[in-house]
Amino acid sequence: MRGYADTTGCRRQYLLGYFGENCEVPCGACDNCREGRSEQPPRSRARAPGFQVNDRVSHRAWGPGVVMSLDESDGASDTVTVLFDALGYKTLALALVAENGILRAE
Repeated sequence: MRGYADTTGCRRQYLLGYFGENCEVPCGACDNCREGRSEQPPRSRARAPGFQVNDRVSHRAWGPGVVMSLDESDGASDTVTVLFDALGYKTLALALVAENGILRAE
């Protein structure tokens, strides 16, 4: 819920992405779109080092999962939210993921 509340992007894109659906363009109807805050993010900005939404990943203790969202601050991805098959949702700091090799792409 915090990610939805804090997003400056299209809320429809965020919500559909949370449920694993893709929405290519901003809706134009949510508060962020109407206020001109949301725009189609450039592919390079929407991509975190090594991870992208819908990528299959694996954690050594939590098992396999799917990247659900990359939460951005100042144009750089700070966290990644993963839906793990056996555990549910976990949000991880990308700096720690990269530094410790916590996730690996499948």
